[in-house]
Amino acid sequence: KDNFYETLKNKFSEIKKISDELEVDYILHGGDWFDRPDISPSIVREFAIRIKAFNKPIYTVAGNHDVFGHNPDTVNRTMLGILEGIGFITLLETGKSVMLEKNGIRVQLTGSPYYYDIDGENFKKYYMIKKAPEADHAINIVHGMLLNKPFYEGIHYTLIDDIKDTEADITLAGHYHSGFGIIQRAGRYFVNTGSIVRIANSLAELKRRPKVAVMDMEREISIKEIELKSALPGEEVLDRAQLSASQDRILKLHQFYQALS
Repeated sequence: KDNFYETLKNKFSEIKKISDELEVDYILHGGDWFDRPDISPSIVREFAIRIKAFNKPIYTVAGNHDVFGHNPDTVNRTMLGILEGIGFITLLETGKSVMLEKNGIRVQLTGSPYYYDIDGENFKKYYMIKKAPEADHAINIVHGMLLNKPFYEGIHYTLIDDIKDTEADITLAGHYHSGFGIIQRAGRYFVNTGSIVRIANSLAELKRRPKVAVMDMEREISIKEIELKSALPGEEVLDRAQLSASQDRILKLHQFYQALS
């Protein structure tokens, strides 16, 4: 019901404010910056201005919506690729790592973009990482269907229990837009706060409040979620009138068939 474009700009502004107030050092993003890889340049310009305004290093992976044909090799000809090319973001690649350091604390950062088989037989290639001996902590960002419980039949996914032996202290997941929050297993953290936008009018999305996660790694790892105040209550954003009407039509059709029999 709201203005999607304006709402998203407001959310970016609020996230920047949170970033400034908490004096965070880095911004991490789980992928799917845009809905499609060839989005309008005018839209990209608006958000490029906001991304640059963070004035902090931004590390991310490419999501399935960011590339053509579920192929991360196409990112160079996408709008996300342009943002990387001009230095606004840094894209992480499978098998490569970045070492972040501040006040003597070293954090190893790795990531994998979306691949069509990311949740297939070789899922460990993307989700399981080795921590370098010199790293105090390790974060792995993966754009895959990482879940805390089984999903619908026919959809590939990876369970947290399947990768709990990873050496990443934090596995940050994208792709599953509803998220599952912060889960701790075997001394590891698995985080997916969900998308900052809601585009489905399901009851679950109606109740969900978009959030960001703040990770403190100066001493022991501490992670907390912060709800976005600019995200209006679901009832003010999502319209279920058409869904209700559709359900009513299905019920009436069923009653009609019963009357005929």
